[in-house]
Amino acid sequence: MSSAPRIVVVGDVAVDVLVEPSRPAVPGADVPARIRTTAGGAGANTAAWLAHLGADVTLVGRVGDDPAGRAAADELRTAGVLPVLAVDPHHPTCTVVALLGDGDRTLLSDRGAAAHLRPTDVPDLDADHLHLSGYVLLDPSSRAAGLAALEAARAAGISTSVDPQAAPALTRAFREWVRGADLLLPNADELTALGGADTLLRDVTAVAATCAGDGATWHDRRGTWSTGTTAVDVVDATGAGDAFDAGLLVAWLDGAGPEAALRSGCAAAARAVGRSGARPPAPTENRRLAR
Repeated sequence: MSSAPRIVVVGDVAVDVLVEPSRPAVPGADVPARIRTTAGGAGANTAAWLAHLGADVTLVGRVGDDPAGRAAADELRTAGVLPVLAVDPHHPTCTVVALLGDGDRTLLSDRGAAAHLRPTDVPDLDADHLHLSGYVLLDPSSRAAGLAALEAARAAGISTSVDPQAAPALTRAFREWVRGADLLLPNADELTALGGADTLLRDVTAVAATCAGDGATWHDRRGTWSTGTTAVDVVDATGAGDAFDAGLLVAWLDGAGPEAALRSGCAAAARAVGRSGARPPAPTENRRLAR
């Protein structure tokens, strides 16, 4: 593309509560921990990384009528993302508690308002690409909105990508929901849960799968391409997959082939795990680091 790709992301906006216990927690114990609150949500994280990498991004989601929802919209604008957020009068903004340790994390999620995203919350798609977070499809109460977004993209003739997001919740039905998508972005566990690349290529055009610290692989009907990843000290794995999606999409939409797109995704993921939190550096942080 001769200009920045216009991408609409449909997904969750959340508050992330990052908890680093000083030692393993056991029932009945009082364990000291480092606890921080940051901006999160898989859809919002990917949107922020897309903007950071130069895309023109709109984030479609649903937040509560609360300070967290208003702060989330402000944070997205600061990150260069246009927030199109429905305000839910009955449910709070999504909150995710991430228990961190040894470079890995366990998530405890309350989707709140995000679980009630409606088809009417999805605007007309004036864009080059739609990226959909799988959480929207996996929750029955928001599934219709996700399906409506994919249908709107097909009607508009724009490309689509979906990140499955949660291996334990994936079933054969998920393949039916994403049938016709241009690109599926699973991790290794999600790829296995969905039956593997050969099975998925009956339903989608291409699959770009990550495998933790072992890089990523692109599958389509022409063949398979793989790339490794650069060794990096893992500070916080939260948001690594969201950053990978953004890095790959920006390169792919700019015309990069599979290997170059994979390298771009892995580079963004490496940057994500090397810092605390799921979002890229804020513009003000970038200016400080450049001095």
